[in-house]
Amino acid sequence: MYTNVKVNISVGQKEKLKRALTEGTQLSLHLSHSDLAGEHTIAVTQSQLNKLNRAKEAGKGVNIKMSKTQVRHNMKVHGVSCHFWLD
Repeated sequence: MYTNVKVNISVGQKEKLKRALTEGTQLSLHLSHSDLAGEHTIAVTQSQLNKLNRAKEAGKGVNIKMSKTQVRHNMKVHGVSCHFWLD
């Protein structure tokens, strides 16, 4: 099960996301503390959500590893603004 969260994704990370989707691979994203709130919605697991919340509280960044299944899910979620991956 996934939870939608708002983060900030850089242009380079968008390219990385597109590549992972095209190649059907997993990926790792580094989000700085300032990136933990933003305009892009992604779907994360409960453990990733906990990790994001702990990083926010601690004023730190976090690395999020997405499986290829999770990358595909993010593209299928209705109403989620993951179309930014393809922009």
